[in-house]
Amino acid sequence: MRLQLVTALGAVAGAACSLLAEGAGEAATLGVLPFTAGGFIYVGTVSVIPELLRDAGPLQSFLQVLGLLAGVAMMVVIAHYE
Repeated sequence: MRLQLVTALGAVAGAACSLLAEGAGEAATLGVLPFTAGGFIYVGTVSVIPELLRDAGPLQSFLQVLGLLAGVAMMVVIAHYE
């Protein structure tokens, strides 16, 4: 329960930071977007992939890694066209 509270406080702090940075324009986007994308990539590679690959066959493992790479590619496309 305490860990859930810490997570919720982190979400509230993130929302507050985004609201405060709303008027900052391009400078805020240049700093926040790489940090957020890096966080998602870190969680995906360090936490999720070992858990997924533990009980999966070779084809399933390949598809899961391909899905992760597709997610990274989508983040790059969104960052490029935003």
